[in-house]
Amino acid sequence: MKRFAIIIVMLVGAFALAKAQTFKGHFVNDEFKMQMVLNLYADSVAVPGIDDEMCYGYINGNTNGTWVILKVISVEKDKAVFRASCDNGSDSQNVELTVVDGKLVMKQLKDAYIKTVANRKYVKLPKTVEFHDLALPKLPAPKIVLPE
Repeated sequence: MKRFAIIIVMLVGAFALAKAQTFKGHFVNDEFKMQMVLNLYADSVAVPGIDDEMCYGYINGNTNGTWVILKVISVEKDKAVFRASCDNGSDSQNVELTVVDGKLVMKQLKDAYIKTVANRKYVKLPKTVEFHDLALPKLPAPKIVLPE
């Protein structure tokens, strides 16, 4: 009985820890062809092209460089705020992530904008951009046909 109770406590703890890791993973935005790799709980993400430096994550793709997440300001259940800087150091930005309907919504908080490429020119991203989890594709529910 004692072992059973310990196993239950460990399973509940593991489930709570997995549930608490909302801001960890690989997220994409198909519209702007961007990706965001995150671990806002520990600086354990390697940035492509930057040697021997670990950070809290990065945003790249069809953007003006790679935006490296250097500082986590706050992490709550469904909201996080972090500081990101362009890899060339020209811009820095405070970014807020919120969870809405299973997606991460990125909101830029300051006047410096992350830019994207459109018609061979840099244009500002909208203030809010949605990302979905790459690891969890949405599949249609299987159709079940029962024999008559």
